[in-house]
Amino acid sequence: MKKFSALLISAIALMICLIPLLAACNGQTSSTGARGADTLVIYNWEDYIDIGDNESGRNNICDDFCAYYKSVTGRNLNITYTTFDTNETMLTKVLKHDANVDLICPSEYAIEKLLTAGLLEDQAAMYAELKPQLDSLGVTLDGMSSIGAGDGNIEPDVMSVIKSQFGAVKSGDATLDMTRYMVPYMWGTLGILYNKKIISEEELEKYGWGVLWNIEGNEQLENKILMKDSVRDTYAAALFYMNEYDLLPEGYDDIASAQDLINITDDAMLKAAEAILTEQREHISGYEVDFGKDDMLNEIVYADFAWSGDALWAIEESYQEDSDYDDGCFLGYYCPTGTNPETGKGRFSNIWYDGWVIPTTVRNKLAAMMFIDYMCRPENAIRNSIEIGYTCAVAKDALASNDDVLAYIEDQEYDIDEYFDDIGRYPTINSSLGVMRDFGARNDALVNMWQRAKSGSGVDTSLFIILAVIIGAIALAIALYFAIQALRLRPRKIG
Repeated sequence: MKKFSALLISAIALMICLIPLLAACNGQTSSTGARGADTLVIYNWEDYIDIGDNESGRNNICDDFCAYYKSVTGRNLNITYTTFDTNETMLTKVLKHDANVDLICPSEYAIEKLLTAGLLEDQAAMYAELKPQLDSLGVTLDGMSSIGAGDGNIEPDVMSVIKSQFGAVKSGDATLDMTRYMVPYMWGTLGILYNKKIISEEELEKYGWGVLWNIEGNEQLENKILMKDSVRDTYAAALFYMNEYDLLPEGYDDIASAQDLINITDDAMLKAAEAILTEQREHISGYEVDFGKDDMLNEIVYADFAWSGDALWAIEESYQEDSDYDDGCFLGYYCPTGTNPETGKGRFSNIWYDGWVIPTTVRNKLAAMMFIDYMCRPENAIRNSIEIGYTCAVAKDALASNDDVLAYIEDQEYDIDEYFDDIGRYPTINSSLGVMRDFGARNDALVNMWQRAKSGSGVDTSLFIILAVIIGAIALAIALYFAIQALRLRPRKIG
């Protein structure tokens, strides 16, 4: 019995230890380089860099950077590359000081939050600190926008928006220019990835954001819609939909631009958004971050609230030789802007910018700065852009005037003019597109609203099932133990 008790206690302890593992994050880690080398730890979005292709012989871009680093410094470099799925996942780790990394690539509002929390390095100041060493190595870092006058290799229109929104960020008593703390990497819009077989261009033009609520009552579309499992993006969609269909709370009848709308978080707006998102649950399949584009390709769903880069990647993957569509693709991307022809109300969307920042946990400042500059080189920027589907922040003129870039675009079987003229890839920046800001103290109220709105829909219950099985097994083991104990202590008749 003592052995049984010991085994039972060990089993319970093992099960308890396994529970945290079931909820562990799914970011993957990989390293390149050699033993005893310098190190660089990068924290980036999933599927957000060129990982190479063994069949074609294209290298992993991180491996290429390691070779470049060695050619410049004479030292080997190991890169540890970890990933996150949403800004909120990343912020939770970094704000709790659970991520000792050298480089991060968040979105603009997340960068603002890290900046006000005092967790980012001033890249311009770091450049001044490292300049003697950089000069001795013959490295200029001219591609970076953060190190001095000018925008480096970054698109001026992109920098103009970032400067206008984040040029004077309040942090305590200080006013900080966020452009000194970040270098744009990719940018794009939020919109609708749709199946052309089910949704026509005419329907998109007529219903706009209402497609994600199946306002038309399309039977084929019902419960075949995916939304983002991301509080900020899905809240933005609710705001856009309410504005387009005149459903905003009282007092918000004169919204003139996306920027005026996208960062409103008062109680009345949150209450209205909660009602809209709760009602939407009846029409959608669920929420996703990564699998939406695959479900669209497999025609499991027919509409997905998508980031433009994911949409462009999926569209290219949907190409079919015998297609009835002009571009050969059965998927399309639509970013609702302008005016709804039915309601006369403005259609707005989000324009976002992801950028490289150096956290205060940085241990290899030189490698971090050199890596950012390496990503800003036109030939590297186009590699990443074409591989992942997103629009790089390097200036279009710098790309279009680079012979190596043009040759690469053609080698990837794109028409050069069509590539740069694609409005899905290079949207017009105007008042129909708004930039997200940090919600500060109102963020908790937003998260609570979101949890209530999405509860009961699209929730992955596998963890709860596993926990229920574990708890049941523990309960059964305990019951068995006490049953055996009771039998053992029961009075026995003596014949």
